[in-house]
Formats: sequence, structure tokens, C-alpha cells
Amino acid sequence: MTPEEKARQKIDQWFSDAGWKVVDRDEYEPTCTAVAIREGLLKGNLEADYFLFINGKAVGVLEAKREETDAFSDKVCNQAVLYARNVPRIYQTYQKPLPFIFTSNGKDLYFCDFRKQDSCFNQIMTIPTPYELVKLLGINDYFAGLPTLRKKGLRDCQYEAVTELEKSFKSGQNRALMVLATGAGKTYTACLAAYRLLSYTPMRRVLFLVDRNNLGKQAEGEFGTFRLTENGDAFNTIFTVNRLRSSAIPSDSNVVISTIQRLFSFLKGD
Repeated sequence: MTPEEKARQKIDQWFSDAGWKVVDRDEYEPTCTAVAIREGLLKGNLEADYFLFINGKAVGVLEAKREETDAFSDKVCNQAVLYARNVPRIYQTYQKPLPFIFTSNGKDLYFCDFRKQDSCFNQIMTIPTPYELVKLLGINDYFAGLPTLRKKGLRDCQYEAVTELEKSFKSGQNRALMVLATGAGKTYTACLAAYRLLSYTPMRRVLFLVDRNNLGKQAEGEFGTFRLTENGDAFNTIFTVNRLRSSAIPSDSNVVISTIQRLFSFLKGD
């Protein structure tokens, strides 16, 4: 493996860990949520080492070098800026030039917010998540910051269910029905969907409805054991989960678990 390949292997992993899907140029599909395209085409037959897209629109570039190369040098930074200025018309963008510019040698990572008048490169420790860039850019899209869902730890049916659910939300649907077979892990799938919506969108509360008390207890337990999170922490240590037992909903609740009967009483004011 060449020094360049070693550096890019590390950078690929950084992107993946931050929720970006890393693909080759011929694998890119505009329907992908958060993508880092290797060798993205620019004007004048230039190629950006990584071309960043959120919801089908370009937001940034990363210029990659071998570890021995200073990623903070004027030459490397100027090259990255040149790429940010040369986005082909075939690509949609949120802004031109591209606002977010990165350089890296697989060891050090530098970032520039090119929108600022006194923009300069500063060292950062990790690649920003799609949601972090969405917030920085002020994109008015409820679901733009959802990172690419990884299959690891999921059954095929769970992966497909959450992927299609999020696609339906992005397309403007405000209702969706997920159907999974008995024993397929429906509650686990719901925990995953809730975690992603609470973590990467402005959504602040989820209602989890059940038709029997024992199912509510089971759901509460599952939210306590669900750990498919960024840091492996249990869901209920990140977000507040409450099972509705009275007519008052705690103001700090992120997930409210309730039976249909109790919800009906609550809505009636009983």
C-alpha cells in the first residue's frame, strides 16, 4: 500500500465514523443523504480527493496528501481553495464557492469555513458530522443532517425499514407505516429511528404508543438497553425516557411511552 493509499484509508474511516458514506465517483446517487465522493470531478478536469454532498448538494471538499506532506502548507491549502471555487454546473450546491474546505494527510486535519471574511485553516480533531455542517450552514431542511445509516448491528429488515422511513420523511410525507414480522425486532427498530431523529434533526420528543401495560414496560426496558449510538451509551442515558403514569407529561421527556387508553384519557383531560 502506497503512502497516499494509507492516508486515504484513514480519512475514509474518519468520514465513516462521522456518519458519511464514502463512495467512488461512479457509485454516487443523488438520493444518498451524506456522501463523501472519492475523486470528484471539478471544472477543467480537476479532481477533488473528496467531494462532500448533503441531500444531493455539494457542501465541501477535502484535499488529501500522504502523511509526510504538511497538510497545513500554503500550497495544499491553496489547492483545496481552488477546488472549492471550481464546482461544475452539473452539481447543485448550497453556496458557491463551496463553504467547507478540509485538508489532511491522514494524521492531521485542517478546516476552513470559507464563508467568513477572514477565513483561515485551523486544526480540528475529527471530521464534522453531516448534522454539524447542516447547522453551520443554516440549511432549512428538517432531515438534511441525517447521517448515512450503517448496516452493522442491524438485520436486513431493520436496515431497510429505517432507511425507507427516513426517505419518506425527506420526500415530504408526514405519515409512514413500517411492517415487520413477529420476532424481527420491531421495538429495537423503533429505538433506532427515534435515536436518529432526536440526535440529527430538530425533533425533541417522540410518542411511543402501546396497547397493553406490559408492552409499555418492555419498551421502557428496551430503550434502556439500546446502545447502537455514537458512543455506545445506552439510549436512556442520552435522552430522557418516561412511561406515562399520570395526566402530566414531564417537560424534559424526549420519549413518552403510553398505552392508547391512557393517551385517550389524557387528551380528554381525565
